[in-house]
Amino acid sequence: ALARQEPRAGLEHLSLRLDDLAREIVAELVPLADAGRIDLGVEAAHSATVRGDADALRTLLRNLIDNAVRYSPPGGRVDVSVTQAADGAVNLTVSDDGPGIAPAERGRVFDRFYRSAGTQPPGSGLGLAIVRAIADAHRATVELGEGPEGRGLRVSVTFPAAAA
Repeated sequence: ALARQEPRAGLEHLSLRLDDLAREIVAELVPLADAGRIDLGVEAAHSATVRGDADALRTLLRNLIDNAVRYSPPGGRVDVSVTQAADGAVNLTVSDDGPGIAPAERGRVFDRFYRSAGTQPPGSGLGLAIVRAIADAHRATVELGEGPEGRGLRVSVTFPAAAA
């Protein structure tokens, strides 16, 4: 998946509704959330439009939401939000109440194969590297912060306004 996100000549970015893609991926991951007794929800602005590659954006959404669900404790909560600013920029936020990522490690988690010591569940350490590659290809920024009430993780991806 990471190799597929490397820069490709002639890649066409189409006008896409990020709100619809977010709802689609949340619906796909509801069974995983239900199995872990995770409250998974989405709140999305109508017609939050970005320019991009639909498959890549689905991968970005799936990685972020899947990670949030997997790292949240039983009975936890994952919130997905898509908002559009007055200037047309679109913000995707995925918040959870899991263990979070220490501020000192937040820069490193985008490195390929990096995993914090003792991290559960097991994984390859590529998920956030893939997210960063997709965001970069869409001229979007990715920021990590604390989740709700100072627990867990909040990942914000901000996309530039879609050209008319």
